[in-house]
Amino acid sequence: MSSVVYNINLMEVIRTCNLADEGVIMTIPPIYTGTSGLLVPIPKRDFPPEFAGHSRLAYYAKLFNSLEINSSFYKLPLPKTVGKWAADVPENFKFTFKLWKGITHNKQLDFNPDDVTKFMRTINEADDRKGSLLVQFPPSLTISAMPRLVSLLATIGTDWPLAVEFRHRSWYNDEVYKILEEFNAALVIQDMPASTTPMISTADDLMYIRFHGPGGRYKDSYSDQFLAEYATYIHEWQAEGKTVYVYFNNTAGDALNNLFTLQQYLNNN
Repeated sequence: MSSVVYNINLMEVIRTCNLADEGVIMTIPPIYTGTSGLLVPIPKRDFPPEFAGHSRLAYYAKLFNSLEINSSFYKLPLPKTVGKWAADVPENFKFTFKLWKGITHNKQLDFNPDDVTKFMRTINEADDRKGSLLVQFPPSLTISAMPRLVSLLATIGTDWPLAVEFRHRSWYNDEVYKILEEFNAALVIQDMPASTTPMISTADDLMYIRFHGPGGRYKDSYSDQFLAEYATYIHEWQAEGKTVYVYFNNTAGDALNNLFTLQQYLNNN
């Protein structure tokens, strides 16, 4: 597969296209949307009666179909905790886990393979609520660490759909894209001003979008026009056979309203 450059929900979106001319039924892959870290629009005391006594996660899962777990970046959860999370959400819900910073944020990506094995063993407790694995690198990590990137991706393996987020522009070149293609890893589309990602697809079946807030400050709000434009892109990727994960990380701003608005555009098109 070669890199594709693009010029350009409340419920899981699965559309079935009946190709009448050929008599073929094609199932379009899902779109998973959520926030980076658990947010709910109302305090627990105001939950509807049917959610009285339920967790914030259970109520969140009524509104959205995916969650990007950021806490795993700071501390690995216990396996039994991951299993409890999985039991708290519906079957169509998916968790994305962010790889521990003790792996991704060491100088020149000098990681311990045993740490990767332990992390993967723990998050596998999500079982069929398994979504994707986010690997985010710091701005200090440059393309000089490319051999270590290859080693890390090989150590992680192929059990989870994989998305890689770079924070230094040196990574945006054809050699890196080829490496991501070889591991079928998606290049995260993100909007940090110092490292905004080109619109490039490197995975056969996955696109991964992170909205860090206008200006990359984890706050503020996106315009409706911006979100409508991305809804169009998302449907284009979906039509190409890609599962799409979309997370709002402007959690100090208007993440929830932006997410609701995007879902409306996705569901209305």
